Amino acid sequence: MTPGSGLVVRGVSKRYGATKALSDVSLEVLPGQVVALIGHNGAGKSTLLRTLAGAEVPDEGTISVDGRVMHFQSPGDAAAAGIACVYQELSLVNELTVAENLFLGAERFKGLFLDRRAMNKRADELCADYRIPASATDLVARLPVAQRQLLEVVRAINRDARYLLLDEPTTALERDQVQELLDVIRRLVSERGMGVLFINHKLNEVYSVADYIVGLSNGEVVLRGEARTVTADQVVEAIVGDSAKSPAAGAAKVPREERKIASGEEHVVLDVRGLAGNGLDHIDLKLRAGEILGIYGLIGSGRSRFLRTVYGIEPVVEGEMMLDGKPYRPRQPSQAIARGVAFVPEERKSDGFIPQMTSIENIILPVLERFVNAGILNWRRLRRAAAGALADVPVRGDVNEPITSLSGGNQQKTLFARAVLQAPTVLLLDEPTKGVDIGAKAEIHEIIRDLARNGRSIIVVSSEEDELLEVSDRVVIFRHGRCDGQAVPVSEASVADLRRGAWAPVA
Repeated sequence: MTPGSGLVVRGVSKRYGATKALSDVSLEVLPGQVVALIGHNGAGKSTLLRTLAGAEVPDEGTISVDGRVMHFQSPGDAAAAGIACVYQELSLVNELTVAENLFLGAERFKGLFLDRRAMNKRADELCADYRIPASATDLVARLPVAQRQLLEVVRAINRDARYLLLDEPTTALERDQVQELLDVIRRLVSERGMGVLFINHKLNEVYSVADYIVGLSNGEVVLRGEARTVTADQVVEAIVGDSAKSPAAGAAKVPREERKIASGEEHVVLDVRGLAGNGLDHIDLKLRAGEILGIYGLIGSGRSRFLRTVYGIEPVVEGEMMLDGKPYRPRQPSQAIARGVAFVPEERKSDGFIPQMTSIENIILPVLERFVNAGILNWRRLRRAAAGALADVPVRGDVNEPITSLSGGNQQKTLFARAVLQAPTVLLLDEPTKGVDIGAKAEIHEIIRDLARNGRSIIVVSSEEDELLEVSDRVVIFRHGRCDGQAVPVSEASVADLRRGAWAPVA
């Protein structure tokens, strides 16, 4: 190891408006070392990774690579310095081949023409060396997720990266696929002397590869030490942090009497038993009439996949669901809608609406067939119904213009209006206030409570502990695709309880 070698962060801070995402963060990743970066949802891990990868510019502090202070203005600057980042959302181009992805932006030429033979040969060598069962000419779109994840890592190797940043790389992988990826990380460290910064919340995986552990909480470093000297209990307590000292902010903002009304009678509307599916191992859960049930879990815990399974987007492999006392197993969203289940997805721009359509057109899409008589669509009745939904969920802006003309908060409220128009028995909400301002957030919280008061049974998934404890009646915790069904009233829960539960090991 040469003097001054390593990826070194000193006093880095980053603000987004009034929010301080990183505060005086310092750490270092040495060649031939794996540093695990851990922390709760919103702790600042991904912000730090984006800063090191050149996707964000820090407000304060320095980043140096092998003794040289760097001023990254773009991911290209970081790549030129030998840093490669593999994000949770893979960046491969599905329409290109394996070789074309590996050499994208670093193509080889023979004279004026692409040297495809050389690139294909090298791609096949890399796939063989790292046990990826694919060939250079295979389209990436046809590869399973595990192979794409490995391909992202191999692309970093092909670019001669010296430092590799991995953001929750095992989230979408099965157990044997996880071991393959961890084996690749070990090889990169031992054979190539690569330094790896590894974000992960699965402690068994952390301890299997990490030399050093750094913990973040609320944008600050709260734990650092060699993996062999830091216990799992110390990790959990560091992540829980100051939240253990007092009840969660917001837990008492809605009076207990009102929560009792919102919880309704003890009638179970949705009963889930032993549910298994894509990324789900064993889910037990009961949703009561008029209840707002919160789901908390770390990224990859299965919380969003559970909602997608209930809505018929993801398949059910095992187990059973009962909806209003009758068997329920939708194979597509239209079947869920027909049984009275509505869904507001996390990513509204990609999954929630059609940007070329107006707000009104987006609102009425799921219910068009209800207003067809003798093959003719009754536009007058349909628009009257849509206006009624908008009265329940007031949207500011011209609903007859493309939905993209609205602010993020009003786009989100438009999706709520669409759900209201479906008159659902069960409403599934995935990160319902993601990307909206404080005012819109408060309005959406009130909309959720009003819907529950009017008899809707609601499941809310949120990464924000305070939000769940503000709006929910009870909360369940998802861990590694599992949920034991033990729901805790919010009056008895705190942020610390949620974090401890989410980080607890699964047998």
